[in-house]
Amino acid sequence: MKKILFIMLLVQNIFALDSVSAIPKNQKTVITRVATVLGLPLNKETRKLIYNKISFAFDKGWSAHWTTNTTGADSKIGDSKTQICDVTIYNNNRVVNATFVHFKKEKQLFITIKEYIDGSSKVILKAYNKRKNNPKYIMKNETDNYAYFQLKGYMDYVTYHISSPAGMVIYESSYILDIKE
Repeated sequence: MKKILFIMLLVQNIFALDSVSAIPKNQKTVITRVATVLGLPLNKETRKLIYNKISFAFDKGWSAHWTTNTTGADSKIGDSKTQICDVTIYNNNRVVNATFVHFKKEKQLFITIKEYIDGSSKVILKAYNKRKNNPKYIMKNETDNYAYFQLKGYMDYVTYHISSPAGMVIYESSYILDIKE
């Protein structure tokens, strides 16, 4: 009987957890800080929205810092209705920069995520050539050292930068989301 009760309690707790409740403490701290700085409601929906956009960056050995409207001592935009939170997350494989802009009057959140990945110029050039032949992308510009592409119909860009013997890929995606306040 005790085993059955234990199993029932265990199953009940597993189903009670949702994706927001399961976020590790350090990651919740970043998510809560972003929402608070932006003046967003601290509900599960808001936290999930932010987490879903940057969760991939919380990888091995990650660390984060942020800059906001009030970071600078002489900021004149600290009390603005439009609030900004720029978060940079470092991990062992890449650097991710996420910029959140809350347009309070319009009840919208603009998010831009940039992911920087370095590698050898040979590996980056191979990835560039593969992207160049992908019909879903439009080449916007190309020089001897860099080229960037846009995913057709989206605010998604991929930049390849070669400076032999090294190279870098930058993935950039932007979103405009409605906020329920």
